[in-house]
Amino acid sequence: MSDLLTVILAAGKGTRMKSDLTKVLHPVAGQTMLSHVIKTVDEFAGEIVCVVGHQAKKVKESITADNIHFVEQQEQLGTGHAVKQAEKYIEKHKGPVLILYGDTPLLRSETVSQLVERHQNLEADLTVLTAILTNPTGYGRIVRKENEYVEAVIEEDDAEQSIKEIKEINSGVYCIDSQLLYEFLQNMDTDNAQQEYYLTDIIAYADAKDLISCPMLINDQTEIVGINDRATLAKAEKILRERINLKHMKNGVTIIDPATTYIDADIEIGKDTVIYPFVYLENATQIGENCIIGPHSRLQEARLADDVELLEHSIIRKSSIGTNTIVGPFAYLRPGCNIGENCKVGDFVELKKAQVGNGAKVPHLSYVGDAEIGENTNIGAGTIFANYDGVNKHRTSIGNNVFIGSNTVLVAPVKIGLEAKTGAGSVVTKDVSPGETVVGVPAHKYSKEKN
Repeated sequence: MSDLLTVILAAGKGTRMKSDLTKVLHPVAGQTMLSHVIKTVDEFAGEIVCVVGHQAKKVKESITADNIHFVEQQEQLGTGHAVKQAEKYIEKHKGPVLILYGDTPLLRSETVSQLVERHQNLEADLTVLTAILTNPTGYGRIVRKENEYVEAVIEEDDAEQSIKEIKEINSGVYCIDSQLLYEFLQNMDTDNAQQEYYLTDIIAYADAKDLISCPMLINDQTEIVGINDRATLAKAEKILRERINLKHMKNGVTIIDPATTYIDADIEIGKDTVIYPFVYLENATQIGENCIIGPHSRLQEARLADDVELLEHSIIRKSSIGTNTIVGPFAYLRPGCNIGENCKVGDFVELKKAQVGNGAKVPHLSYVGDAEIGENTNIGAGTIFANYDGVNKHRTSIGNNVFIGSNTVLVAPVKIGLEAKTGAGSVVTKDVSPGETVVGVPAHKYSKEKN
């Protein structure tokens, strides 16, 4: 569909959201509403024009795609006026123009693709996505002709009672011939209750010229729900998360209780992984195959290799975990941690900017900050990496096959050589040579002759 021009309307403030943040930037399943809409058309859209208004700078900064042009609507004078801001792109375009709203994150890519295909196959001048609602209050009603084509869309404020009884509503999603759209933008008026430029008037405009306006009735009416307040935001969140969970389950992931599992839209999970209840997977987290994610765990921008076991109440943020490693329960990996293969990070352990080599163990009750831990090293219970001197942070480096006794305090900057040992309760303030054993406060070389 390279000949498709897409116009996304994202200029509104969203007053009913009661927020300092413009409506389209509110997140749903980990991504902004606008990002969801762009993703919906990204696979088949040619040029995309995004009409921005409130907090235009923030909206622009939130989008990284290269194929998007931004135009600004300084005053909000109606949907027709919003589309008119993209007039220069519409004028030069030859082909269909797809029009979407930036607050409809539930719209599926398949549905939009079908709309465009129907428009082209029927050689229609305009095609509109419609839905049947039990309670259509607030929506513009679809008025059909005897031949089932659309004659007009009547907004509720302008509708007589007989029109209000119509259950078929306008979704606001259109595919329109560019020439028809451009001509309408030159001729639209504000002769309506709101005294605004209605985009919906284009259907009556087309009908007056004996042009064809086709409806496409949607099967799943939840797709066209627009987010107007926090209540509809929560409903959309629930629907989208149900879709996300279903997708992962179809791909071979076991989700024990989907109703209490929260997975963002951009999460990758390998087959045969098991997700326990009350798990939160956020911010582009990637999980390998055959993993176990225990209950009440939260992962944000985490990378888990295959066969990782994450026990209950563990938090992983911007960190990676290698194959066959066990983490938790009640572990906290702060940003910048890289845990190797076949490791153990146990209960009530906190790590920050820590590199843990293959086979190393930090079993319980320890704080490891700004550190490198070598392969097959064991960190005893209660060990503290004292990385902060009150002014600056310092690093601790521990070699391979080191044994750190319980309740050791490592006062950074300090280096512990390979195969070295510290006695329980030691306070290490100086480097320890390879193979050396230190004990005491402050720690000193252990000598069998003195003891």
